[in-house]
Amino acid sequence: MEPEIFPAVLPIFPLAAPLLLPGTVVPLLAADARYRNLLEDALSSDSYVGVLQPVFGEAGEIGLPGEGPALYQVGCLGRIGECREEGDGGYVALVEGVIRFRTSGEVPGRNGYRRMAVDYGEFLEDPEAIEQELDFSVLKEVVRQRVEANGSPLDLSIMDEMVGTEIVTALAHALPFSSAERQALVEIPSLRELQPMLLQLMTMGPGGRLGFDLPPFLPS
Repeated sequence: MEPEIFPAVLPIFPLAAPLLLPGTVVPLLAADARYRNLLEDALSSDSYVGVLQPVFGEAGEIGLPGEGPALYQVGCLGRIGECREEGDGGYVALVEGVIRFRTSGEVPGRNGYRRMAVDYGEFLEDPEAIEQELDFSVLKEVVRQRVEANGSPLDLSIMDEMVGTEIVTALAHALPFSSAERQALVEIPSLRELQPMLLQLMTMGPGGRLGFDLPPFLPS
């Protein structure tokens, strides 16, 4: 089978939460006219959109210049699936993460939204990793232990139904990570390394203090 050819220029949708990674599906809410235009244009062509996380002014973080918020340079290509009208002329679209990319420059925008030239070379293993159904069993066990220890009413069966990167995205959305910590998950060289990185973020707070309520789970 010939490898899929991904677009070299993408319309850009800034998204702070939830985190889009290959193998996950997240909603995009397009209330502004420019983002409604973006979704309409994407659906009329190849249904692809580039999702980048905005930079929220933390020391040492550098975003791309241009109109709109500063953006990190590594994001995820999304394929638009279901799209429906919401409220007063807005849209909600479900977007599936396909492969990560690095921006190589901003190109002229279109219909009010920004566009970026992108390169996928660093992340060509993403689709294969997703097809192999990444197993984040240790991560799920950490969450299970801590939820049960804290007497939380959370329905753990929801977590059991999550596969691959879905659990990573859910935790990145639920826990109080900084934008830099969230971006570290997006930029990790291999998706197979997400589990140890997220475990580290979950168990170590500022100044080396233990976080996420309980000491870290250590697999045997």
